[in-house]
Amino acid sequence: MEIRQRQANGITVVDMAGRLDSSVSGQVMDQLNQIVTTGATKLIVNLSDVNYVSSAGIRSLLIAAKLIKSENGEMRLCQASGLVAKILNESGFTNLIRIDDSEDQSIAALQSV
Repeated sequence: MEIRQRQANGITVVDMAGRLDSSVSGQVMDQLNQIVTTGATKLIVNLSDVNYVSSAGIRSLLIAAKLIKSENGEMRLCQASGLVAKILNESGFTNLIRIDDSEDQSIAALQSV
């Protein structure tokens, strides 16, 4: 799992690549939590290069979303495709966290918050 952090229009964007499963979920959770605890209140996780997500990976994303919400912020996911989108939809995850089709949609939504 590769994780890169960058800024886009004042919003923190985290690009992930690879498999988001139990072998990396702790690392992902730690990095997302660090981003939030250091002041990010608008966060986008770009899943365009994630090819699999397990229940442990989903849990990592949920914990980060709850943490940012407790800091009066918002987290959105974008560009989940194929198997990842199917897993997130079937797990009910999309009822809890918004998943946008594009990063631009996520940026626009967070800029209006």
